[in-house]
Amino acid sequence: MLFSASIHPALRVISLLLQASAVLSYPKATTYPLTVIEKFTVPRSFENIATRHNGHLIVTSVVSSTLYQVSPIEEKPVTIATIPEATSLLGIAELEPDVFYVVAANVSTISATPGSNAVWKIDLRESCYPSKKTSSSCAKPSLVARIDSAQLLNGMCRLDPNNNSTLLIADSAAGNVVKLNVDTGAYETIIDENKMKNTPTGLQVAINGIHVHESDLYFTNLNQGIFAKIPIALSNGTATGPVEIIVNGTAGDDFIMSKDGKKAWVAMNGHHSLVEVDVPRKSARVVVDSTYLQSASAVSFGSTSLDRNSLYVSSAGPLNPTKAGNNTVVGGIIARVDL
Repeated sequence: MLFSASIHPALRVISLLLQASAVLSYPKATTYPLTVIEKFTVPRSFENIATRHNGHLIVTSVVSSTLYQVSPIEEKPVTIATIPEATSLLGIAELEPDVFYVVAANVSTISATPGSNAVWKIDLRESCYPSKKTSSSCAKPSLVARIDSAQLLNGMCRLDPNNNSTLLIADSAAGNVVKLNVDTGAYETIIDENKMKNTPTGLQVAINGIHVHESDLYFTNLNQGIFAKIPIALSNGTATGPVEIIVNGTAGDDFIMSKDGKKAWVAMNGHHSLVEVDVPRKSARVVVDSTYLQSASAVSFGSTSLDRNSLYVSSAGPLNPTKAGNNTVVGGIIARVDL
């Protein structure tokens, strides 16, 4: 996740990240083809992304409380839900077909208003079925839980493919992982490791994207610049061993794993690139370098026969300087990368 410097006066963090980021030292491979689906003027930026079974994309924005649906072949995003009492939407995960969960908060710079972190359920099984006639705000959100102990909830994933009730959520400020039962609303901090935390220097956004593959929890730590994993028990999500760093220098946001777990594609927010990680070899390379991905924040696979080998990347739009000397973001971008 990255808090984009848009018209929102408090969200200037992209400038800080760009100033603080080091040049990527990874080799550049042959660039995978990139196609911009559309440059959207609203919302001002896209944050996280998930794919519906019908091929449509569900995207969040850190400067909006609106959840959007984007078609890879249509030009206009559709508003499918608006989360009350929130200014920002972050992580998104699916537990059952077309049943999504979204992190919401009132975000200011790189922190959330105390008590505003929450997870909401968006059920698309009966509404918002793929159609050009889809109406605005056609899904009614329902509150799952307010997570008052959290500082800044961000990336989110399911614990186990066979478990439809448990989510894991990264707290990017506290530097830990929270487990949430969506049926009961019960939550607890279950993993609290140094490699997930902030250091005294750099942008104070620590553990960011998280995904479980088999019995490992993979995660990025933007502050420490690592892509790592930790073994966990799928029964309760607790750690069963130490953190293992896969690659350093990623400064990565969210990511997606291949089905076999041998590769990961990391959105390099602030580096206008997509990095491909070879997990067994513990190596990484830049596979897409484009100004369209200047603020790339999350990655998701396509779900249809036409795009199962394609990645969709969410990003803020290009940076434009203002008369006051600040950089502002113009719109949001969804791009497709063909592997």
